[in-house]
Amino acid sequence: MEFLLALDKKVFLWINNQWSIPLLDFFFSYIITWLGNAGIVIALVIIFFALKKPAYFRQHLPWFFAAMLMAGLCIFALKKMIPRPRPLSEFAPLIEAGKVHIHVLGKQLWYRSFPSGDTQTAFTAATYFSFLFPRWAPLFLCLAVGVGLSRIYMGAHFPLDVIAGGLIGTALALGLWLVRKKVLKPSQS
Repeated sequence: MEFLLALDKKVFLWINNQWSIPLLDFFFSYIITWLGNAGIVIALVIIFFALKKPAYFRQHLPWFFAAMLMAGLCIFALKKMIPRPRPLSEFAPLIEAGKVHIHVLGKQLWYRSFPSGDTQTAFTAATYFSFLFPRWAPLFLCLAVGVGLSRIYMGAHFPLDVIAGGLIGTALALGLWLVRKKVLKPSQS
């Protein structure tokens, strides 16, 4: 486990420091990372359904909300059970000694790093919408990966936090999609 945590820190520093350029600062902090905000994602889904697929309000919105809620509650519970510090807190002694620099964009976050809730949100939405619109699955999944990378790049999470958030979001969206398929008649799917 120590090896894995040490590797996690090295990969974090590599992405956070070595990738740091103004173009990515703008891209990650002003565009991509917002797709991990549950309020924004839900608002976008409601607007999309209202404008393009009104029938989906009844057919999919409750299931999508359920997936988002269950995944969010899972993240909340894990953050309470696993008090992993955020990168700023973990590296604080090395930062003070001038041995490490953390490239931070946005709010400075210090507590409860594991797992990444923003990444969970992005992967829950991407997975559900990949089933709903399979042709667009590569785009949805690339955006979710982008959200995960943004959380590392912006100094908010370690890679293992992001991986765990992505797995939780994917698993719960997949689970709700499968339950939905079993509960509803094939004509309503």
